[in-house]
Amino acid sequence: MIDIHKLKAFVAVVEESNISHAAVRLNMQQPPLTRLIKSLEDELDTALLTRLPRGVEVTEAGKALYQEALTILAHAQAIPKRVQNISKGLEGQINIGFTNSVGLHSFLPSLLRNFREAFPNVSIHLEEDGSSALIDSILNQKNDIVFLRKPAPMSLGLTSLHVLDEPLIVALPNNHPLVEHADPIHLLDLEPYDFVLYRRLAGQDLFDNILASCYQSGFSPNIVQEAPRLTSSLNLIAAGIGLSIVPEAIQDFWNKQIVYKTLEAETPCIAPIYAIYKENLDRIHLKHILKLLMK
Repeated sequence: MIDIHKLKAFVAVVEESNISHAAVRLNMQQPPLTRLIKSLEDELDTALLTRLPRGVEVTEAGKALYQEALTILAHAQAIPKRVQNISKGLEGQINIGFTNSVGLHSFLPSLLRNFREAFPNVSIHLEEDGSSALIDSILNQKNDIVFLRKPAPMSLGLTSLHVLDEPLIVALPNNHPLVEHADPIHLLDLEPYDFVLYRRLAGQDLFDNILASCYQSGFSPNIVQEAPRLTSSLNLIAAGIGLSIVPEAIQDFWNKQIVYKTLEAETPCIAPIYAIYKENLDRIHLKHILKLLMK
């Protein structure tokens, strides 16, 4: 590995074309500078300078080293500032995960916008996945924080912060018999009809939440089709295959051939959102995200 002090000395000599002038620029004596250059040439086993009666001239090999040295020195000079910026949270990256249904809620883009305004030079990495994979990503420190529809298991030692409760609503094909039903629709009124649901493997938290609400109302939904994503279930509803229970925010994304109605039951039908993270992570960016969530 080449000593950075030798590179600084070499750059000065090349730019001054004179060892004596370079020594003055470096605030050192000429003999030690001459020895530094000679040591560098010995280390690389090549001549970097041609000695002239009145100065030096850089060789082709020296020109190549000079360009590389400028890059290395510029990078080395920037390191302290970047390290300080990262320690202050002014640079770096934050990794955020979320399930598909959470990603459709307006709170997430609003949160990211506010974070970006506070830390414009921090990169935001987003990952959409199922809840189990996202929990693993926190345990493995791949993500700093994830947003799910239920809290993390207490046995894992993770912190679950309740962010909000989103109402669940009914999504009906526009030719469905319940379209003319008075609004709101009682959950038990959905019992006779076919259901389309977001596949449990992809949206376990939301799927289980919906089924629990139905069970509490006294019936088990007749699920005729499961969709790989919450948004793709809307295509099936629009096609008349069945109705569904969906988070309220979904109606902002699709209303063609679908009618949305409010839902009521003895127990409120809601889909909560939780922020899951490791409490012991001392991360400035994570702390700011949590501060924004708690406003």
